[in-house]
Amino acid sequence: MTLLVQITDTHVVERGKLLYGIADTARHLAEAVSQINSMRPQPDLVLITGDLVEHPGIPTYSHFRDLIAPLEAPVYLMPGNHDDPAIMSEFFGATNLFPGVPPHYQYAIEGPDFRTLMLNSHFDQSELPFFGPHRLQWLQYELESSDQPTLVAIHHPPMKTGVGFIDMAGPQWFQDIGELLKDHPQVFKVICGHGHFDLSGMLGAVPVQMSGAIAHQLIAGRVIDIAPSFDPLPAPPMLHHWIDGALVSGYYPWPNGVDAERIDKSAKLSWEDLKDRMRGSMVIKKPR
Repeated sequence: MTLLVQITDTHVVERGKLLYGIADTARHLAEAVSQINSMRPQPDLVLITGDLVEHPGIPTYSHFRDLIAPLEAPVYLMPGNHDDPAIMSEFFGATNLFPGVPPHYQYAIEGPDFRTLMLNSHFDQSELPFFGPHRLQWLQYELESSDQPTLVAIHHPPMKTGVGFIDMAGPQWFQDIGELLKDHPQVFKVICGHGHFDLSGMLGAVPVQMSGAIAHQLIAGRVIDIAPSFDPLPAPPMLHHWIDGALVSGYYPWPNGVDAERIDKSAKLSWEDLKDRMRGSMVIKKPR
């Protein structure tokens, strides 16, 4: 029963500063770390799917590192369009956080229920995605090397979203990924970030799930192409839960003091008695 938590788009800035002078991304990330550490049971791993910092460099990556240091579960990182994979490799290379190496900076995480392939869609000096031949060859090799159930994680959403600022890259960058996945049915899902709001779609026959951001949200037009609006609030962590051969995904906030608000305590009944009430006439009474 693997429990995987995803957070994305943390956009950490220099210490003591706010993103765009508005969003306290350091506080948002610290609160997300606290929520994750409070989860019961603890997740098996935490993925942070890109845009770790707003401006890549030692000052911001050291700030980011200090903010995630309290996480109790193993943590894995990937680059987003605001990151620099080479700087990430140099800064985190001596740790287990980012084992990706040149030229593709991609890697696999092996697990008991499924493996996770951490892809790199970073394109230098651009907000747009890229997935060239080196990265595709690596993905093909990894998919051909194992038929274990596989989760693919990437920063940019490899799907049409109906949102202008995301779709302006066109579908060409992810078409080769989609063609490759057709021959590998062990890939059961793709997870991503980048859009700063939650959205579900498809890459061929494979479901794609884009998670909201820790830094802030964007209120984006769908169908009509208008500039998004800025909402300086974080999304909760996303829990991906492996149950009976399938991944069940959804936001999973776990705020401080949550136990005090449990409905069994407010009703002054045991949780088993409350579940019996929920079942109603479906409860089969055992003979006394």
